[in-house]
Amino acid sequence: MLARLLRADEPSVHARAPWEDVADDALPTPLLREGLGNAHLGVSTAWPQAQAWFDQGLRLLHLGWGGEARRAFAQATREDPSLAMAWWGLALTRGSGARFATARAEAMGRALALSEGTTDREQRYIVASSLLAEKGPANGRHAFVRDMECLIDRYPEDGEARLLLAGFLLDGYEPDGRPGQGQPYAQALLRELLRSHPDHAGVHHAWVQAMLNSGRPEAARDSAHRLVTLAPRAGPALLSAGRLLQRVGLVAEAQRVLEATVAADDAYLAEEGLHTADAPSAEAAMRLISQGCAEAGQYGESQAWARRLRQRVEGAGGDDQALLFAAATMVSAHLRFGFWRAAADVPMELSDTASQAERALRDGMRLYTRGLSLLEAARLGEVERVCNSLDAQHALLAEARRSEDLALCPRDVARVVEVAAHELRGALEVRRGEVGRAEATLTRAWRLERRLRAAGPAAFSRPAREALVRLRLRTEREEKAVGLAKTLVAERPGCGHLRLLSAESQVALGAWSSAVEDFAAFLDCWRDADPHQPELRRARAFIAGRGRLLRLVRPPELPALRETGAPVLAAHGTVSC
Repeated sequence: MLARLLRADEPSVHARAPWEDVADDALPTPLLREGLGNAHLGVSTAWPQAQAWFDQGLRLLHLGWGGEARRAFAQATREDPSLAMAWWGLALTRGSGARFATARAEAMGRALALSEGTTDREQRYIVASSLLAEKGPANGRHAFVRDMECLIDRYPEDGEARLLLAGFLLDGYEPDGRPGQGQPYAQALLRELLRSHPDHAGVHHAWVQAMLNSGRPEAARDSAHRLVTLAPRAGPALLSAGRLLQRVGLVAEAQRVLEATVAADDAYLAEEGLHTADAPSAEAAMRLISQGCAEAGQYGESQAWARRLRQRVEGAGGDDQALLFAAATMVSAHLRFGFWRAAADVPMELSDTASQAERALRDGMRLYTRGLSLLEAARLGEVERVCNSLDAQHALLAEARRSEDLALCPRDVARVVEVAAHELRGALEVRRGEVGRAEATLTRAWRLERRLRAAGPAAFSRPAREALVRLRLRTEREEKAVGLAKTLVAERPGCGHLRLLSAESQVALGAWSSAVEDFAAFLDCWRDADPHQPELRRARAFIAGRGRLLRLVRPPELPALRETGAPVLAAHGTVSC
């Protein structure tokens, strides 16, 4: 979206776009494409082809495909070098970072110089955006918003102006759930656009982006479905749709859309004669597919997609960052099902040119998974040393300089390592019977987890809140465990593991009817799961016996709790953090 292009922080996770280091006038000629929506903004040109290329650039800009939008705008300048709005588009697609500041300023300068003979509306578009180029994203924000508001007031029928302003204002949510600055205003603009432009793919994409991380993502479910129909060849837009459908629990639909994302990217690569490393969304889609399979109890399928991703990256001669993320996908698949040793054995070889941050991310994953294996073997002293190593690694990374250009940022890796260190230490403290310390440590891990940047690498540790639920079950705080489990289910309603956790929490509370409902919901989530999964047998046994077949036991590894007689479910995943 425009917010990401114009003012968002530089991401530390980069998918290298083809030709991003090529000058605008040297970009290869793109193809006019169908399946990108129907956005249109009339501009001052006598050349129909220039208008067609400008519209394609506008459509791609709305759909989050900045690299291809840039090619389309560049082609519009070739068709009509005097087309001011094409230079405006080139300036927007260069983004906000310092890396391409010169190219961005040159394009905006050309747009301003050529705008004198254009319409009043076009001049307003160009002047508003030039304020960002002159003052920077932070200082120019207010001026840009005010000028865009004047444009919208003068031309109220111009949906493109409202959509661009809404895209700029979309600012996500704070860790505590509060909307970012401008988010409610952007949502108000988008709600009106959904009514006035129901067939605009860019509007539906912006609404999906606005709702994805909100507390009510289901509000954009229809837009996700519409996006698949309106923009079937735009991989980045399909990725957003699949991500939202997965978020609201429509796992099977999400899998189909994410597979369509991979297919759309592969078709694009074939048409352009590009390498698989140049796909804009396929790798992210495959990571989400693997995650979705794991949430649906399909361990074998989750591993298969992780392997396919790794083979794809290796076949493309992928860089160290891409190889690491592929390895992390396989690690996550193993961790979700409790196979610590398999996670620790995932190969993560890097080249001699790997950066400090890349080596640290690899070492962090290796340390963390080794720590889980040692914890399973009850080698607690060695787990303590692993935790100390993770702490030392975090301290070193936190003092490192921010990365430049395309390098993975050490500080973002530091945040991920810090979360993993706290989660592992919390599990160690649970095993030692240090309940109070474990609660505090896992709570800290949860709060740190909420502050991870979306632009950085994903966490590779187990979710801290799930460990907190299990800890509370151990310590006879069943009501708090149930409340937190319900919160987790509400956030990921399609995750069978969370449904099972909620069901077992209800059993501990003695709420048999609610437990039956949760076990039934779990079985529905896992209707296509691997049939040998023990969780399936437990759920069916409980429903058949209404709790009589699930024993309550005292955990042998917690001597302090053994004296109190605290009951804990004898179910996999409940008696160990």
